[in-house]
Amino acid sequence: MKDDIPEYKRTGEKLDKKTVFLDIDGTLTNFRGELPGSAEYALREAARRGHDMVICSGRTYTQIYPWIREGGLFQGIVSGAGSMVRCHEKVVFRRYVEPEKTSLLLDYLDEIGSLYFLQGDSGIYCPRDRREEALQLFGGSEEALEEKSKLLGRITFTDDPKDSPEVNKFVFYGAGRTIRQMQEDLGDFFAVVETSFKLADTVDGEITMKGYDKAFGMQKYLDANGSRREDTIAFGDGPNDFEMLNYAQIGVAMGNALPALKETADLVTDPVDEDGLLHAFQKLGLIG
Repeated sequence: MKDDIPEYKRTGEKLDKKTVFLDIDGTLTNFRGELPGSAEYALREAARRGHDMVICSGRTYTQIYPWIREGGLFQGIVSGAGSMVRCHEKVVFRRYVEPEKTSLLLDYLDEIGSLYFLQGDSGIYCPRDRREEALQLFGGSEEALEEKSKLLGRITFTDDPKDSPEVNKFVFYGAGRTIRQMQEDLGDFFAVVETSFKLADTVDGEITMKGYDKAFGMQKYLDANGSRREDTIAFGDGPNDFEMLNYAQIGVAMGNALPALKETADLVTDPVDEDGLLHAFQKLGLIG
């Protein structure tokens, strides 16, 4: 842990303006999509004191809850695990997967028997002939699928997923390879990590463009906003949060985070449903 973390609390001096990057699932909200009241208070109080609150999520923009996109509380959004960046409502960076890369990846996922979803600006796409598999994955009924769509975003079942527009990233379930094997198979263009939303006891994960991760998106936001890396704090819990916490001046892991993420973090707070965000904001001097 960095020596200066408890210093704010000891001296009581006014904290310089910070940029606080926040993962969503398992960090800002629980895995039912609920924002704890203590977390909402912490966010609003820190913003009132002049600190910038910025979402930094693996979710693509269309998957981010409307209350986050439209509530006026967040000064920026890093979405799609760094493939799109918004600063004060202005898109300052975006990158889509090239169609030929998408085509090769989907052929590979079909070959290893994985169910997959393409995620992008315009929505979430799944092959129409895999609809029954998707239905079983999300609970076995149309009603269960509808409920899951409220949490993860609405799915469009398409005859030709290779034609899906504006794709930022992919998620997959039930792969016939390990994460490490998949990374070796896919080479240098794609990055493969486990998913935070594990729905089955199988190999599940997400695939992004290598190099376009949360840390990359954070730097793009800072550049656009004229802010300093030295004034950043990041909160996370899952497999795609390592780069984010390592990039920030102070990286905070939630109490419900992966053990390996806790080991690399500068501070470990309580779980998301046990006022973890509030307690960390207090400890770091973001709020009183």
